[in-house]
Amino acid sequence: MTDTIYDENSNKTLLKLVKYQFNRLLNAFPSPLPGYLTVGIILAVLIRLVCVPNQSLDYKYFLEPWYDFIASHGGFSALKYSFADYTPPYLYWIVISATLLSGLPKIFAIKLFAMTVDFLCAFLTYKIVKLKYPEGRMPIFAFLAVIFSPSVICNSAIWGQCDVIYTTGLIACIYFLSIQKQLLALVSFGIALSFKFQALFLAPLLLIMLLKKRIYWYYLPLILLVYVVLILPAWFAGRPMSELLLIYFNQANKYKELTKNASNLYQWIPNNFYNIVVPIGLALTICTIFLFAYIVYKSRLEITQDRLIHLATISVFFMPYILPKMHDRYFYPADIFTLIFAFYFPRYRWVAIVVQMSSFFGYLGTPIYIQLFSIPLGFTLWFVVRNCDIIYPKLKASSS
Repeated sequence: MTDTIYDENSNKTLLKLVKYQFNRLLNAFPSPLPGYLTVGIILAVLIRLVCVPNQSLDYKYFLEPWYDFIASHGGFSALKYSFADYTPPYLYWIVISATLLSGLPKIFAIKLFAMTVDFLCAFLTYKIVKLKYPEGRMPIFAFLAVIFSPSVICNSAIWGQCDVIYTTGLIACIYFLSIQKQLLALVSFGIALSFKFQALFLAPLLLIMLLKKRIYWYYLPLILLVYVVLILPAWFAGRPMSELLLIYFNQANKYKELTKNASNLYQWIPNNFYNIVVPIGLALTICTIFLFAYIVYKSRLEITQDRLIHLATISVFFMPYILPKMHDRYFYPADIFTLIFAFYFPRYRWVAIVVQMSSFFGYLGTPIYIQLFSIPLGFTLWFVVRNCDIIYPKLKASSS
């Protein structure tokens, strides 16, 4: 009886906290809220609730077993075991789901975190677009574009995945870079990296900002510090620090596929060449990163807000396209950044449409469309790079 009362009180406390944070989010918008925004938020929530019951393969083979393991091994104390290949920060949420939220349907409790962060990601997108359009409806349209994005809905509400979490960290990083707050930008990047290794897709941009002295090198250890702080609870629970520090290394060696439903250039290379192509692909990526950083570093053009968004989009776009061993979900940051790109450069809205369509077919898992979309996706990447004036200044000069 006492345990039941405790669970009810815990659930009420958590719901009050969620309600408080949601109210803070709403208060950040213009008051009173436009009717179409209110309707949009309600509709976006309803769509997610309808999608929640879907049990994806990721849910059946990973998320649900992790939840059950934590529930049967004492909640927080289960973190001492290496039962999951995700980093502890995400597993903390599964602990909360299996303990404080145990009264909720299991699948809803697991998906709740990512679905909530969908709206935080949209809000940060709103903030970035508002820097471009201080007045008018464009920032609100950007918010709505994110919460109704097919890949955003598929990722959190249907698949139960958490790519929105690290991507939101990357969006926060860009926002804080935009308002000249280096420390908060690096903390945001550190949080993103603590959830998924794919946060490194933004690393080329950070290297550029470092070379351009928009980020001071002595702040960089803050990224590692954030990661270490976030894994400490799992270490306190009893998991060896060596395991916690090598999680990403073990992830990298888990799947032996050149591409796992990602529409990139490896769609056209047979997996039989895996051992040969992977090191070549890694070398190609490293060379591209340094070439990208060097060209921007040598440019005399200032990194304005528009150029920052352009360079950030290139960074998270070309990385999953030329890296081997990519999954369908790894274009998620590109999905969000190209939406922001579309609002900063309205004449290039088709870029966001192509990327969104490519990701959508990736979630559908249709092999022929995934392979074919690697062609327009490659052309779109080339177009975005080609039209960046800090990389091709002569092109812009001649067109003006």
